[in-house]
Amino acid sequence: MADKYTKVASPAVESPAADAWKDLAVEKEHQPAKVKSNLTYRQLEQHKQSQEAQKASCEDRIAEIDAEMAKVKTAAEKE
Repeated sequence: MADKYTKVASPAVESPAADAWKDLAVEKEHQPAKVKSNLTYRQLEQHKQSQEAQKASCEDRIAEIDAEMAKVKTAAEKE
């Protein structure tokens, strides 16, 4: 069975009306064991932003490593 998402009753949310739904808690029932956790769309948005920032940081570091590898290769080939 796939994961199941169910809306959870929550206190009034103080957000602009247009995106107030993003703060509504949803219960996620995980499989295979019945494990439940509460999350909101906004939390997922923030997690995604965090992951994208980490990805960008990793890509920058990879570019630095590639540049350093090229310098090492050039130095090694000269000798």
